[in-house]
Amino acid sequence: MHSDLEVQQLIQSDFFKIHKENVLGEEMDVFKNRPRSLLDFLNNSAHFGDKPYLIFQNRTLTFSEHLELVKNFSSYLKETFDIKPGDRVAIYAANSIEWIVSFWSVVSLGAVVCALNGWWNGKEAEAAIEDAQPKLILADSKRIERFNQQPSNLINFDEFAFQDLRNIKESQFSSIAEDDCACLLYTSGTTGSPKGVMTSHRSMISNTMLQLLQGAAVSARSSKLGVNWGQHSPTSLLTSPLFHVSGLSAGAVTALFAGTTTLIYDGRFDAQKILSMFEDHKVTSWGGAVPTALKRVLDEAEGCNQTFESVLVIGGGGAPMPPKHIERTKSIFPNCKHNFGYGYGLTESGAITIINWGDGLDAHPDSPGQTMPTINIELRDDDGALIDSDNQEGEIYVRSPSVMLGYFNKPEATADALRDGRWLKTGDYAYKSNGLYYIVSRRTDLILRGAENVYPQEIEIILDSHPEVVESAVVGVPHDDLGQEVKAIVVLHNEISFAELESYVRSHLANFKVPSLWEVSKNPFPRNASGKLMKHVILDSTKQTMIEES
Repeated sequence: MHSDLEVQQLIQSDFFKIHKENVLGEEMDVFKNRPRSLLDFLNNSAHFGDKPYLIFQNRTLTFSEHLELVKNFSSYLKETFDIKPGDRVAIYAANSIEWIVSFWSVVSLGAVVCALNGWWNGKEAEAAIEDAQPKLILADSKRIERFNQQPSNLINFDEFAFQDLRNIKESQFSSIAEDDCACLLYTSGTTGSPKGVMTSHRSMISNTMLQLLQGAAVSARSSKLGVNWGQHSPTSLLTSPLFHVSGLSAGAVTALFAGTTTLIYDGRFDAQKILSMFEDHKVTSWGGAVPTALKRVLDEAEGCNQTFESVLVIGGGGAPMPPKHIERTKSIFPNCKHNFGYGYGLTESGAITIINWGDGLDAHPDSPGQTMPTINIELRDDDGALIDSDNQEGEIYVRSPSVMLGYFNKPEATADALRDGRWLKTGDYAYKSNGLYYIVSRRTDLILRGAENVYPQEIEIILDSHPEVVESAVVGVPHDDLGQEVKAIVVLHNEISFAELESYVRSHLANFKVPSLWEVSKNPFPRNASGKLMKHVILDSTKQTMIEES
């Protein structure tokens, strides 16, 4: 049972009522009166009429206007490109109104959105396209320029006039099953190669219901404590990329169903710009407060003489949240005092799984919290045995209606991740104490750079392919702003400049994956008996406890 009184009360109501159903062969807790597909979200959005749904740069799109655009564009996709249920359509672009309209248009046809990472270079995007084989690619000019060869069947967002779509044959939205795939959200596995996480309509609906439940609980509690929720119209600032589960599912999708105005951030992250948007648009919530972004905003805000009273909710995740960030947030944004929250989740789990807020966060700011309703979590040892006792570390396994269908076109990776009973093996480690979870590591060797996942092996493979590199090891080192930065240690055949190695990596990978720190090792790297690098020994030779065979 969830310990928060507000959550306990809400799940007794009709809207959040929970019961058991069969989900892909397994009995699970689900929201009984949930919508049954994202098409229900679209149809429901008509009730919000002329209320703004999307604000981007100098443009505003109401819920009614959005619905009309979706109908027109989905009909255009069907008539012009024969997009049918199950077809894949890739989106490779920065956050924009067109991105969101395109998402809803594609899923309304029962087709699948391939949400390509907008930070990828051309080679990475082309690899994902080769894997997914989309029928159509939607992209902006900046990303199109990255392709070595422009793909066929491509629509350029910057040249296509969505608003001019008129007199299109009346669109007939497709019949969609709850467990149909809605989108592929790309993540990297331990090998570093991109994997398309097949995210179902059910998963996104479940995540939305959990977001709404959490929001209702926060509102109920803080209202009792004097927070005025009716002072400003609900307006959410979207800074997370739409190709991430946090930006798409928890952001744009949830906002459409809740009737929340979404203010889309544009351009490189700038803390002063964030604060200006808070003030100019009377933003009430910001869910993209990953630790790096939040720290920058707090640093900037401390120099202002403003209180930003419209901001009622700030939340984040993606990396451990330093307790001092929580304290500073409550001081600088006084109306968030009772409403700050952060949690744990991953793309494969459908986002939100564990969350901490309110009294729990005050008492235990170093914990991401407890499981949400409909979410089951187990900790298991390396042999897969259940860990029942407190304060014993184990790997996190998740089972819920939100868990992915699997990895697209990767049956072996799917079988490794989804175990018997549809338990998701996360590769993340934690321990439990008095009902709260404490994350101890996020996958072996994973680097969290500004809440972006950087997998060392992907970079090592590139470095090791350079003719002058004998071997390489990539590690994360602490960084005051980013949380971690990427460091490469290399053993060389012949002398070569770090600038040349940087350029070589950048020609293959996105900029955020390029090491910012470099070191040359004169000695071969320590390895275990199976040949794996012992990175903890590379960083600290005193931790070498193994005797190497000659």
